[in-house]
Amino acid sequence: MICVREIDPADLALFDEWYDAFRAGAVAGREAPLVEARSAMAYALRNPGTLKQRIAVGAFEDDRVLGGMLFEYRLTDNLDTVEVEIDVPPEHRRRGIGTALWQWAVTRAAQLGRTIVQTELAVPSDPWPGALFAERLGFVVEHVEEHLVVPLPYDDLLLDDLRSSVGRLEGYRLTSWAGVCPPEHQQAYADLHSAMDLDVPTGGMTREVVPWTVEKLQASEARVDRNYLALVTMAHTASGAPAGYTLIYLPRANTDHAQQDDTLVLRDHRGHNLGTHLKLANLVQLSKHRTTQRYLHTWTALTNSPMRRVNTRFGFRPVEQHRELELRLPTR
Repeated sequence: MICVREIDPADLALFDEWYDAFRAGAVAGREAPLVEARSAMAYALRNPGTLKQRIAVGAFEDDRVLGGMLFEYRLTDNLDTVEVEIDVPPEHRRRGIGTALWQWAVTRAAQLGRTIVQTELAVPSDPWPGALFAERLGFVVEHVEEHLVVPLPYDDLLLDDLRSSVGRLEGYRLTSWAGVCPPEHQQAYADLHSAMDLDVPTGGMTREVVPWTVEKLQASEARVDRNYLALVTMAHTASGAPAGYTLIYLPRANTDHAQQDDTLVLRDHRGHNLGTHLKLANLVQLSKHRTTQRYLHTWTALTNSPMRRVNTRFGFRPVEQHRELELRLPTR
């Protein structure tokens, strides 16, 4: 009989068993899977923040963990929404384990008064077990991105060609840093994050956008910095106004992967190859701080043609689709 219950992340042996099952289900059948490292997941679960609650849930048979779920919900915004990720190793699938975890999620969402469930799926090919399971539950795909990778270390000849073709950067200056944002740039960096949240494509996903403040930036970076080294390059106009930024995360405990996260050029500053200049400058930082990472990952909406062209020039190739799905629970 399958029993579902929360995992106490302070129980080290039980957490490890849960994480092993969760990760095995998440990586199965994928070419370059990116899963939150064990130590980063453990820290997040054992040290809750003020903005989001994260709960580890396990499906047990006797005392064995056969599948895992991460159940999350925001505490100060998006108060109608919960996020779930259900992962079951291939050898335990088609036994009702995913369904049991989902029923736990529906019950807890109702207890919280939340009516919207969101999830993300990595889909290397169709048909894909996770996509079929989500469809049976009633989830609707609201947004699709490409998950792309490029091998590391970067091809120096490719970067030299890009530098030659992009030309000189005129009318702007670039500032780079590793780690948390220097105090003198915090307000501009927070404003750029707000602009990124408004600009990034999200399809039909229900999302309340909350502006970034310096205080929110400081709190977020303090948590992130424990598990990731942030590499940031920001563009400024000649007068010092922010014009864009790009961000790479180096997981401190994941030796294979680096993550190209945000790249934003404000609308008034597009058309100057600023995005390419930003990425090239930040890759100089990557070359200095990279240790053993073998892949650089990025994600780009299928509707974002300009950024897809930039990624192609930088040698990225797609390995799977990244789908965002949503389901509205019935209300009584």
